[in-house]
Amino acid sequence: MAARVKGAREVARRTVPDRAGMAIFSAPNPKALNQLRTAEDVFALAGYRAGIGNEREDLNRVRITARDAPFVAEALNAHAAVSPGARAGRRLKFRVVARLVGEHEFRRVDFQHAVERGILERSDHTWRLVPEDGDAEFWATLIEGEMFLAVRLSDERMRTREYKAVHRPASTRPAVAAALAWLSDPQNSDVILDPFCGAATILIARAHLGRYAQLIGSDRDDSAIAAAKANVGPRYQPIRIERWDASKIELPDASVDKVITNLPWGLRYGTHGDNRRLYPRWIEEFKRVLKPDGTMVFLTSEWRLMRMLESRGLIRPCQTYRVSILGTPATIYVCKK
Repeated sequence: MAARVKGAREVARRTVPDRAGMAIFSAPNPKALNQLRTAEDVFALAGYRAGIGNEREDLNRVRITARDAPFVAEALNAHAAVSPGARAGRRLKFRVVARLVGEHEFRRVDFQHAVERGILERSDHTWRLVPEDGDAEFWATLIEGEMFLAVRLSDERMRTREYKAVHRPASTRPAVAAALAWLSDPQNSDVILDPFCGAATILIARAHLGRYAQLIGSDRDDSAIAAAKANVGPRYQPIRIERWDASKIELPDASVDKVITNLPWGLRYGTHGDNRRLYPRWIEEFKRVLKPDGTMVFLTSEWRLMRMLESRGLIRPCQTYRVSILGTPATIYVCKK
């Protein structure tokens, strides 16, 4: 889903424990990449090497990989294409962000310094290392013996989105919200309900995917309602933000086309015991307000509970997607009424 760009082709994926993973894909035109909504960052691959070990002597291989990375020029050109004002000239300032996964005899900062030395030894530009605000930001990831060196094309606005004025603990990440909204098969006539709207991230993500008839968000937490209203502001009309219990939604029967929500996981909010008791009530209520041909899209880590509900016939998933949210396994369920 991260590579939903015309002509793009996914090549591989890598999972980074406790962090965002990587989808590796090819795309014919970099200019469309900064429009991706289901990605938190976009990079252009500058270099790659497999077979790097975990001993200190392997830092020399890291340095050489950065020094000889063959696609730096192409990555810098892609950066200039998608970021107005970006420089790809002869003299360039740069910084390195390093990610080190697994056990190694060297530290992450040692890995970072090896990459920095390699870039400083390159002959294609006059490179100057800076602590921040460089012309190029290199991200180096070492995971299970594979080193990826990439130039970051995006900035913080892609990760946090411009609409997130107010954040809440455990709030749905904007890229995840966009994926949930996209999997609902958006239609211009949609009436959409998020019964656990929190900061309204899912509703706003759906608004950015195209036209709709109405957005409805509800939550029983007053601070969530305040956050949702602050993030929505005067935009995304028509929209309703209400203080409702998810088991008693104040809507008529068969009045909603799509229910899209991040269900409570029993981690930060509630408990697994609460969820076993409440999930059936909530889903019955969602089905009540859903039109006969309606769709429900859920995100949850409660896969055992969802399997039990499926065995009882309470949900009928037509699609499921295993995902990892900052290292926590979860599943997206797309269900018909």
